[in-house]
Amino acid sequence: MAHATIGTAHVFGLHHAHAMTGEAPCWDSRAGILWWIDIQGQRLLGHAPASGANLEFALPSMPGLVVCRRRGGLILGLEDGLYPFAPEDGLGPRLVAVEADEPRTRINDGKPDPQGRLWFGTMDKTGAGAPIGALYRLDLDGTLAKIRTDIRIPNAIDFSPDGSQFYFCDTRTHRIERFKYDVATGTLGPAATFAAYPDTVSPDGICVDAEGCAWIALVDAGRLERRLPDGALETVVELPVSRPTMPMLGGADGRTLFVVSQRRFLSAAQLAQQPLAGDLLALRVRIPAKEACFAAV
Repeated sequence: MAHATIGTAHVFGLHHAHAMTGEAPCWDSRAGILWWIDIQGQRLLGHAPASGANLEFALPSMPGLVVCRRRGGLILGLEDGLYPFAPEDGLGPRLVAVEADEPRTRINDGKPDPQGRLWFGTMDKTGAGAPIGALYRLDLDGTLAKIRTDIRIPNAIDFSPDGSQFYFCDTRTHRIERFKYDVATGTLGPAATFAAYPDTVSPDGICVDAEGCAWIALVDAGRLERRLPDGALETVVELPVSRPTMPMLGGADGRTLFVVSQRRFLSAAQLAQQPLAGDLLALRVRIPAKEACFAAV
């Protein structure tokens, strides 16, 4: 079927943080803040749409994820593990060590399931691109399970609204997988290809909405896609940046689609043409966010 196209005129800048690699946007409905990270800049960033206020917190190492915690505050994935964070108190002591004895890796991308288990990945941080990363599940009892190995760049982690489907991709495969998921046990079932791309297009982060459709950021392609639950392409959003990294639905009514992006790897000429690269962008959409999930850790 023919897809709809939303042009760059509908996309606006919100937080001009000039992140080297903006990633992991997380809407915190309790605080009314869109949290996100700058990986190489080692920053936790925040934007409050109601007031326009921007927040910034320095971190001791590269972050790879930020999610909302069920008991309040946030969980940050830093290079060596998972940490609690509260704006009023700062970073707390490490809760879970993750590959702390492996100096070549860091955490990258993750989201909680409807029960509160936290799924996330690790990857090579040296720039070599070696397949030394893994996909993990942090269970409700605190047990850390390694689910898959030999991963290069873990991304596209999310769940369907009812928790019956799990999305994941290793970006270097240029393919997003969808697994059947038993939300009662946290067990993955069979996988199928949800979306496949040519070698010139790399899928990064995704966000599943209330209709079970997936918004996908395509690095180097300068666009977002909304795909129906069967994988069919429904909408394309053209962006004023070439390297979007992840979308996230939020805002007071759940209908603001936030987008973060990357300045890293762009030349001086490209940066001059893309003044919003590395900033928090947004546009308004019709279908709202699905019910929020919170990490139980």
